[in-house]
Amino acid sequence: MSDRQETCALFTIQPVSFAMAYVPLQSWEKTYDPSVGFDRGTIFPELDKPFIGKEAVPHD
Repeated sequence: MSDRQETCALFTIQPVSFAMAYVPLQSWEKTYDPSVGFDRGTIFPELDKPFIGKEAVPHD
């Protein structure tokens, strides 16, 4: 028995699934122009979730 199997056997005797992905179906909606999409990192406005770092923290 390998080390991984022995470790898993501590919790269950059934095979263990380490991860499970859920990817919702996305319908093709309107898209950005290629130049805008290149700047934003996506051509789909629904997927345009900009990173909010420092600007989300109030300054003293």
